[in-house]
Amino acid sequence: MVMMPRRALHTVLLAVTTVLAAATVVQVGAGPAVAASGAWERVPLPSSVAVPATLLSVTATDPANAWAVGGEAMIGREAGTPLVLRWDGAAWAKAPLPTLSWSGSLLSVAGSSRFEAWAIGRDTAGLSHVLRWNGRLWREVPVPGGSSASLTLRAVAAGPPGSAWLVGQSGDRPVVLRWDGIAWRAVAPPVAAGRLAGVRVTRHGVWVTGQEQVNGEYVGVVAHQTGAGWTTVTTSGVRADGAPISAINDVLAVAADDVWAVGSVSVRGPGGLSLTQPWTGHWNGTGWDTSLRVPAATIEQNVTITPDRHGRPQWVGSIVGPNPASTRYARFDGTAWTEVNGSPLSGVFIAGTATAHIPATNATWSVGALATQTSGGFAWGTPLIERHDGGR
Repeated sequence: MVMMPRRALHTVLLAVTTVLAAATVVQVGAGPAVAASGAWERVPLPSSVAVPATLLSVTATDPANAWAVGGEAMIGREAGTPLVLRWDGAAWAKAPLPTLSWSGSLLSVAGSSRFEAWAIGRDTAGLSHVLRWNGRLWREVPVPGGSSASLTLRAVAAGPPGSAWLVGQSGDRPVVLRWDGIAWRAVAPPVAAGRLAGVRVTRHGVWVTGQEQVNGEYVGVVAHQTGAGWTTVTTSGVRADGAPISAINDVLAVAADDVWAVGSVSVRGPGGLSLTQPWTGHWNGTGWDTSLRVPAATIEQNVTITPDRHGRPQWVGSIVGPNPASTRYARFDGTAWTEVNGSPLSGVFIAGTATAHIPATNATWSVGALATQTSGGFAWGTPLIERHDGGR
């Protein structure tokens, strides 16, 4: 096995974090936390998936309808064919895609019903692409503002029927776009400089996550829009073990004063190397409570956070490495976070999981991006799909 320097491993982790995103319609409500039971179970992939492949995002609109996206027939980390899988309540199957003129992979998927879903991807030239499901087939739709190497779309969220949101950046300028049923409309971003990497739509409004540039330093940021503008909560000045919160990857808003966020903390390792550790924060309306931490025994970064049937935090999808023995999750029991093993792994250098709640149940889908080590860094391997019933 090729040994990878710790600095290179940090770069790999950031690359995997960039493409692991789950954009899901999250319905939240009052209710007690329900502890998860059972175990994560591996669900068979369609035999027609051409490996090496990867799955990077998953969304569910009901127990019999879910989408997962990524890429197949991958060469290295980018060149491949966009891949869409659909769950019909009994099995996952490959969904037909239109003839595409580009190679690459899909990074984020979101659906509002069986009749509407969105996916975004990036090709080998670095250009962003948008696909839309109209209830019968997938079609590519023009990228807002036209294709440009400076525009990087990172996440999509589906709102009420006929609406959707996109976030990303153009250079170091954050980009927010809203689909109003007819066209994409630019929305003033919540921060002037930074990178937006996540978006969710809930009954409390739209939430975006990412990084804000403050005095030349990137810090995690959460922003909330209800129609009257953005309310922004930054982690500037917040420290975990004396280190800044460098990025917020996902958010779960139970209420405006009950917001959970996950991301990463930048720490300095031996020789001044920049490393990452997982971070979990709880916004209570006035400040960040960072005491309820996800254990960092094996988890390198927190990627997604998803709820139970009552809208309370339940699972965190994460990145683990190097050479993990299994996928790894964090579970919240209403009091504390604990690490939970997923499927056993062998020959995998880095494993990342993205989670999505299954509405009307206590269950959760997870898709995996599994990477093997190479002399040049890493390459995608065999993807996986897991499911947890969450306790019935």
